[in-house]
Amino acid sequence: MPNGIRARFYDECDSTNAVAAQIASAEPFEKAVWVIAGKQSAGKGRRGRVWTSNTGNLYCSLLWKPSLRLADLAPLPFMTALAVRDMFIDLGVQANNVRCKWPNDVLLSNKKASGILIESSAKAAGRLDYVVIGIGVNLMHYPSDAAFSATSLFDELDGITRAPQEAIKALANSLYRRLEAFDVRMPQGTYREWTNVSWGLGEAREIRTATETFIGTPISLAEDGGLQVQTEDAGIVKIYAGDVFPAKAGS
Repeated sequence: MPNGIRARFYDECDSTNAVAAQIASAEPFEKAVWVIAGKQSAGKGRRGRVWTSNTGNLYCSLLWKPSLRLADLAPLPFMTALAVRDMFIDLGVQANNVRCKWPNDVLLSNKKASGILIESSAKAAGRLDYVVIGIGVNLMHYPSDAAFSATSLFDELDGITRAPQEAIKALANSLYRRLEAFDVRMPQGTYREWTNVSWGLGEAREIRTATETFIGTPISLAEDGGLQVQTEDAGIVKIYAGDVFPAKAGS
């Protein structure tokens, strides 16, 4: 772990995000604590989805206490995705094969290998009590029935095994460096770096939100982290919650 950052390891827990929130509520902590589990019994993804949690993958959450407002967190999912990308490259993946997909996934060879779930608690005035950055990484296993095609680092490296201990070391160091350099007044550098390694920008994609599915061309990130999409009928629209998929042939 980076200097001054503690870690707690569990053979199994319900979810590392839930454990991190319990720690935040039950005891004082100065800066950050990693929660790492060998297996989760109730892993979760965005929008209430179940996160398959077989032994051999990496399941972790960083409990972080920043001196920020809730509104300052817009760059955080993209910064975290870039740290996960750093980790994959450190573990042997070719940089060109690691892409970031809006809003918070990391792809290996155009298949999902990692997801991020960020949760927070804020005071009435908007100041943050804490932030939980949950990260799941498919090191050995991946779901065969995922909505977006998935893969594992094991498959990407043609059978080379990387242990969770090796992965968390690389991830913790990269994320620590990025959080230490985080300047809420200047998110453009994070957005620019993410855009340069993104999947789906500038190409027709299927956009799915809670209320509609349509074909559009993602063109850029907005300053508040929304995805700006060019559509045929409505011009440029901004999406805050949803998913991006390959467009079906003939769309």
